[in-house]
Amino acid sequence: MNVKLRVLTAGVLFFTGQAVSAQTTKKDTVTKVKEIGEVVLVGVQKKKKEEITQAVSVVAGDELSRMSASSTGITNMLQGKMSGLQVSTNSGKPGEPGSIRIRGAINVSSTLGASDPLFVVDGIYMTQRQFNSIPPSDIESVTELKDAASTAVYGARAANGVIVITTKRGKSGKPNIVYDTRFGFAYKPKDINFTMMNTSQKIQFENEMSNLGLNPNPVYTPQETAKLLAKDHDWSKDILKNSSIQYHNLSVRGGSDKNSYFASLGYDSDSGILQELDGFKRYNARFNFDQQVTDKIKLGFDFGIVNVKTQDQRFSYNALSPFYSIYTLNPYETVYDADGSFNPTSNSINPIDLRRNELTTDWRTRINGQISGTYEFFKGLTFKSTFGNIYDLRKNKYVVKKGSEIAAVYGYPDGSIRDTRSDFWSYVFNNRLDFSKSFGKHKLGAVAMFEYTQEEFGSLSATKRVMLSPDVTDIGSAATPFAITGNTTSTRYVSLLGIVDYNYDNRYLLSGSIRRDGNSRLGRDNKYGNFWSASIAWNLAKESFFDIPFFNDVKFRYSVGTTGNVAALADYQNLISIVSGDYGTDPTAGPSNVVGNKDLKWESKTSQNLGVDLVMFKNRIKLSAEVFKDDRKDFLYAIPSTQYEGGGYLFSSITNAGNIQIKGLESELNIDIIKNNNFDWSVRGNISMLKYAVKSLYGSNTQLSLDGYTFMSVDMEPTIFKMVKSAGVDSQTGEALYYKLDGSITNVYSSSDAQFLHGKSTLPSAYGGFGTTFRYKGFDLNADFSFQTGGYSYNIMAQNLVDFSAYNQNLSTDAFNYWRNPGDSNVLPAPTVNGIETTDAFLQKTDFVRFRSLEVGYTFDKKLLGNIPVNSVRIYGSGQNLALWTNFTGDPEVAVASETQVNNGTFVPGAINLYNYPTTRTFLLGLQVNF
Repeated sequence: MNVKLRVLTAGVLFFTGQAVSAQTTKKDTVTKVKEIGEVVLVGVQKKKKEEITQAVSVVAGDELSRMSASSTGITNMLQGKMSGLQVSTNSGKPGEPGSIRIRGAINVSSTLGASDPLFVVDGIYMTQRQFNSIPPSDIESVTELKDAASTAVYGARAANGVIVITTKRGKSGKPNIVYDTRFGFAYKPKDINFTMMNTSQKIQFENEMSNLGLNPNPVYTPQETAKLLAKDHDWSKDILKNSSIQYHNLSVRGGSDKNSYFASLGYDSDSGILQELDGFKRYNARFNFDQQVTDKIKLGFDFGIVNVKTQDQRFSYNALSPFYSIYTLNPYETVYDADGSFNPTSNSINPIDLRRNELTTDWRTRINGQISGTYEFFKGLTFKSTFGNIYDLRKNKYVVKKGSEIAAVYGYPDGSIRDTRSDFWSYVFNNRLDFSKSFGKHKLGAVAMFEYTQEEFGSLSATKRVMLSPDVTDIGSAATPFAITGNTTSTRYVSLLGIVDYNYDNRYLLSGSIRRDGNSRLGRDNKYGNFWSASIAWNLAKESFFDIPFFNDVKFRYSVGTTGNVAALADYQNLISIVSGDYGTDPTAGPSNVVGNKDLKWESKTSQNLGVDLVMFKNRIKLSAEVFKDDRKDFLYAIPSTQYEGGGYLFSSITNAGNIQIKGLESELNIDIIKNNNFDWSVRGNISMLKYAVKSLYGSNTQLSLDGYTFMSVDMEPTIFKMVKSAGVDSQTGEALYYKLDGSITNVYSSSDAQFLHGKSTLPSAYGGFGTTFRYKGFDLNADFSFQTGGYSYNIMAQNLVDFSAYNQNLSTDAFNYWRNPGDSNVLPAPTVNGIETTDAFLQKTDFVRFRSLEVGYTFDKKLLGNIPVNSVRIYGSGQNLALWTNFTGDPEVAVASETQVNNGTFVPGAINLYNYPTTRTFLLGLQVNF
């Protein structure tokens, strides 16, 4: 009988994938599969679970593909799955990756990806967006490397942790063909924290503001009121829709004793929730092949291609955002004027005009290939040479159509076309020797490796105006050249690595590594760095004197080491750079606004980790816990100059700006409550608790402003908020009250009274996830939850929607709750022309519990299918983002500024909440057929 297996809770620390098996399963088959599953890729080495001395967590690829997530990608699917890993779904935009951090890595740099972990896919380094584009169905496993003992083998890139992905490869046996498809829809969940005014309520509010003298317009007459009431409508119905989602994937896997192969083809799409736009489409293909040429020579070949197209509106999180329009346009404002033209609205911009006449289309094609050759000198000594590369092509077209009203608002009524193309090449050349020798109960292993990496980037952007026609968007058809820009960069890494392992009877384990890295981004005297690690483990359960029957395994681990980070540093920032331009009709050049710093050096981290792994009651309960301390030194940041011109700093310089310490506790628990042939029920959970402190800043500085809301300050949490503290509302006068620096209370607002709010930063103090898996015969059920506590965000959106000074736009019904009479309490202050000032009154906790996913399925095995020529068929239904419990006004996970603002350093991620693309609620029906 053909039986499909998924590894059942094969180790809390090492394997958090859950099991779904067929109706009947032989015990020896289960044991065999679990033994295979417990081999973990720890950095550049494969180790059995009992040989590991490092802090790692693993999720099986089958667990990811079974989750039936929509096209937002694998990043969001990892949320709540592994301790130490914090994933925030910053946007519900299809295809947009979430924010991913390991053990509190902090982003205060203006460089995109400065706090991202290192992503390694089959030995090739990728960006998060490239990683996120990999179809989950192609993934064998995802491994999170957390401590220095596991990450130091990646040296200068590993201070933020490492995510290692292994894609599926062939297996000996007849071809196994799998077809997986699902269809569904998604929509924006209803707002539960606030209700927007309808026309009747908005008219009433405007009249109240007129009576108070804030609204210069007179009170509406009965005739005007009747006319406006007739126009009452919901702008969300003009802007939003239910998205359409579909997914198809066909794979084949097989091989013989000489070769093996895995191939897949896939397509998925998500139209998004904005009307008239295509949203997200992805096409992918993969082919992995291994050939045993002789007894000593083995060759490998990998090839993957992904093509993604997205069509969306440009998001600026102000009047240009469709989600800003949903909340702020008045319910009596119409899409069209009486003459059929677009109504400019109170924001001067019509969202429907914007959607139809300002379009951004993006195409991305990623091709990765790898060839490898392995030669075995004798048993235990092998040499492997690998060459891999990634080519990433991006094309973007931005069009403002001729004759549109939005084009007139922008100042170019004849339209504009901008075409941008960028090319990214990455090459990795790796040579390594692996040695392994066992003698008696002793086992010795070693790795020696050389690696060279080169990255090349180039971009070219051209803009022309005066379009031939609104429907002709080829840039060559536009008449007037406007701007041409471009740049090229190159980065090189060179590395040497050595690893030594010793194992005595799986009872005493030692491991050490040293890596030397060189990087072209750093100053002349700091291009090279050394990074090392040492770890030890003791399995108490292997000792002859240990005799506690219900303990199957008791392992203690300790590791210490160093890693580096240069991701916060863009190319050539160690040099003085020149930018070119025009002066009149003549070409010219001058210094850029970033001053080169020849003294730049590695951002480094020294880590210590103490861990314990417990396995009890015949592997039914598995618990792991980690205590760690990370000292991050010389973090990179763009320090502004003291020269001030035109309202801003003229120059900035990338500098090693200070030191941060992070302490933490992590734990993972898996319990198999019931486990037999027909009935399995397991529960799981993980939690990470962190404490942060800034230990020092550059020079004699004791504080550093990050974005005007958050700061670095010595002996306080990084990204701590600094604001004027609200003292509430005077119940007799209705005046807003504020705390001065000396603790006294005043009714006069002054930004000079801003103070550090101890314990209130963007960073959560704890996060994690929990879930359960249930199987009875052919039925299976899986539920996952995630949670976070301790972080804060300044909720500008919530403040704006009750700010009475913005009476000309729509507001929340909570805006009615302002002070009216002496004795009123728990109210907003009495309306004033200044509106609501910036204080901690709208600094809100980002605590939440999210019901991330629920999937229910039934598997028809060969016995039930009879003569149908398939091995099994599984049907399933799933829901994503089913519920959110929070006191935050809105969704705390999208409490970030725009991607552009975060990436250019305007705001720290999570510092503020604006009108972001909301997370969507998704429902899917799927079918999986195994041939």
